[in-house]
Amino acid sequence: MKVSKEELRKIIREQLEDGWDDVSPDDIVDGYYNAINQLIWEEWAAAGVDPGESPEEVQYAVQALKNLIANLETGQF
Repeated sequence: MKVSKEELRKIIREQLEDGWDDVSPDDIVDGYYNAINQLIWEEWAAAGVDPGESPEEVQYAVQALKNLIANLETGQF
């Protein structure tokens, strides 16, 4: 399941229901965390993956997140 940038923004906005004006940095981090976590679990559910029984799937997700972090840190969007 591929998620567009707009869909990701929508998920993040939903996680931050109170709006962006009165949101603390911790709330923003929590919103990103929740959105990314939700995407991973939805992907696993759609593929019928049980991460408890498929440790390699967990490692794939970990590697994908490491790649994302590296890209964000170097400005490769």
